[in-house]
Amino acid sequence: MSTIKFTYLTFGAALLLTSCAKDIAEPEFPQDESRIYFRTSLPEIVSRTQNVSNDNFTEFSVTVFNPADAKDGKLEPYINNIPVIKSEESGVFSSEECLWPAAGKEKNDLTFFACHPAPSSLGNNTTIDGNVPAFDFRIQNFKVSEDISQQVDFIAAYKSVSMKSEMYSDIRLDFEHALSRIEVQALGENKNCKIEIAGVLMGGTYSEASFDFKPKAGAGDWIPGDAKKKVHYVYGEGDRIVTIENTASAVSIMGGTQGDNYAMLLPSDYAAWNYQNDNTNSDQGLYLGVLLRVIDIKGKQQYPYTDTNQGPNALDIPKVYLAVDGGGTVVSGQLYKGDDGRYFTNSAQTSPYTVPQGCTVKEFGWSAIPITGDWKPGYYYTYTLDYTYGVGLHAPDVKPSEGPNAGDPIISDKVGLTVTVKGWQSGTSSSINVPGS
Repeated sequence: MSTIKFTYLTFGAALLLTSCAKDIAEPEFPQDESRIYFRTSLPEIVSRTQNVSNDNFTEFSVTVFNPADAKDGKLEPYINNIPVIKSEESGVFSSEECLWPAAGKEKNDLTFFACHPAPSSLGNNTTIDGNVPAFDFRIQNFKVSEDISQQVDFIAAYKSVSMKSEMYSDIRLDFEHALSRIEVQALGENKNCKIEIAGVLMGGTYSEASFDFKPKAGAGDWIPGDAKKKVHYVYGEGDRIVTIENTASAVSIMGGTQGDNYAMLLPSDYAAWNYQNDNTNSDQGLYLGVLLRVIDIKGKQQYPYTDTNQGPNALDIPKVYLAVDGGGTVVSGQLYKGDDGRYFTNSAQTSPYTVPQGCTVKEFGWSAIPITGDWKPGYYYTYTLDYTYGVGLHAPDVKPSEGPNAGDPIISDKVGLTVTVKGWQSGTSSSINVPGS
């Protein structure tokens, strides 16, 4: 992916040329042009409904500081989290509330912080070092949705402007991606079985962080909180189950019915789940989960288990039930199985489900694969799983009373794992095998 750059004619260029032509120390600024105008350059924005580019990017949020306004150790925003809207006619962004300072401030600088989408909560942690104002503008409590299909991209930009030379010029903001994009693919050349996949999960990722805008150091830095969680996507109505059956070419297993399919997660350096010494993952190591079922060449379901050959409590491994159409490939919805064997459409088991003629109910179970992640903002990471010889480990949340221990192999042997990293710089790739799976 590359950052798209555009060259624009600057609004108010005539004013700049006029002011430069006047050989005076303090230019005069007409007050009838007090609105601040913006133009943008941005990389393609991740969206599940459309790809957003400079052409159809229509709104962002801006906060502006005037460092000269610091008082009593505090520096309040001159403009605080104001949405600016793009004009269809001119292609520039503006707002009635986003104005240049009144006359008398021309010797000051303005600092612009911009982001999209607008943050749900903003915080301002400001300190003064001697007589020099230094500020740290922070978006606090940025949360990542647990539902991968609901996650959004987040872009940010920073710029400092000298009003003496740039007042009444358009402000050019170069946006950068602030999150990491994660995609999961799979292949497998096992001729003795097929693997049907209906969901994906990433455990041990940070769930919340603060974003610090850092002047003159790129768009900003993330400060993760302490909490980690699982993010997941279980295929829903209209999603097509992915079948890996002697498949040599990698295919996406992220599900979804429209747009590209991937997770947008908080950048950090993640350590892998230590499945050998911490099988319940109390340290919240990173792992990839895949919701799958394994069918052998004779058509028998090998996983989730259908007998006790894998342990006395093998049948108690948690399962996910999906209703599928007559062709056995398109999901109609998720179901819940009661103790009496009936299916329900709700977890409270108050709405019984009658399987339509020609349709089936398939059961799936989670597999887990430890992964590491040195995820950086503005890069996307593709994890490709090779199911030729195995399907992974039992997930960390499997309890001993429910069957085999967490971290035990589900069937046998190894899952190959290739990680490809790409960004706006030259990408790198590496290939590793996950032990014990």
